[in-house]
Amino acid sequence: MTKLTSILVATDLSIRSDRAVRRAAQIAREHGAALTVLTVLDDAMPLEIIDTLHAKARATLDRFVDTVCDGVNVTIKAEPGDPCANIIRACTDDVDLLIMGTHRQRPFLDAVRETTMQRIVRRISTPVLLVTDRVDHAYSTVLSACDFSPASSGAIRMAHTLAPTATINPVHALHIPYSGMLSQTKAAADAIEASFRQEAESAAKAWMRTEELPKERMEQLEILAGVPYPILRRKVDTGNVDLIAVGAHGRVGAARSILGSLATDLMREPLCDVLIARP
Repeated sequence: MTKLTSILVATDLSIRSDRAVRRAAQIAREHGAALTVLTVLDDAMPLEIIDTLHAKARATLDRFVDTVCDGVNVTIKAEPGDPCANIIRACTDDVDLLIMGTHRQRPFLDAVRETTMQRIVRRISTPVLLVTDRVDHAYSTVLSACDFSPASSGAIRMAHTLAPTATINPVHALHIPYSGMLSQTKAAADAIEASFRQEAESAAKAWMRTEELPKERMEQLEILAGVPYPILRRKVDTGNVDLIAVGAHGRVGAARSILGSLATDLMREPLCDVLIARP
C-alpha cells in the first residue's frame, strides 16, 4: 500500500480550518507522515500590527496543535505574506497532500473571481483535500466522479492511498446533448439514451481494462443520465458518502476555465469532503 510521507495543512485559525487540521492530524497519524501546519498572516498591514498578530497566532496555533496532533511529527509555521502565494510556494515536490478548510462565502466576489482554493488548485500539481465535515472517523465510502480520463483515474488512486480500506463508488454522468430537441416521444428518447449509454459502457470497459486502479476496493460503475453535480448531490443526500474524489483537468497554471466545471462547482459548494487530484 502506498503511504503518504509529507502532509501540509493550511489554516486561517477559523472554525472551518480547525476541521482541516483535525483531519490532517488523523491522516498523518494513520500514515506515519510528517505534518506541517501553516498559517499565513496578510502582510498588507503595518509591521507592528503584523508582529503582534504573529505572536498571538503562533500561540493560538501551538495550543490547538498540542490538543489534536498527539503522536504526530508536526512542524508549525506562522509567517507573514500573501496566503495564496505562500501556500503555493509551500507545496514543494516533497508534499504528498495539501489539506484546507472551506473558504468564507462571498456571494458577489465568488461570482466574479476565483476563490483562494480555486487559484491554489489551478497552480499546483499536489493533490488537495477540502475538509467540510466533522472529523469523527476515517473515510469509509468514497464517491468518485468518472469521465474515464487520466485525471479521474488519478483521483481514484489518490483516494485509495488516502483511505485504503474505503469502498470506492465510481459514477459516470451520461451527457445526452439536445435530448429534448432530438426526441418527440419517450420511445425515441429511450433509443437515443441507449445509444449514448452503449458508447459510455464501451469506454468504461476500456478504461477499467487499461488503467491501474484499485479494482478490489471499487464497486460496480454506475452510469446515470444527467449533469454531474446534481447527480453527486443526490448520491450524497441518499447515501453515506464521506468523500468525493474528482480529477482536475488542464495543465498546472492553465486558464481557470480549463480546471473543470465539476471540480470548480465542488470547490465553491462542497457536498462533503472533496479530494481533487491530477493524473
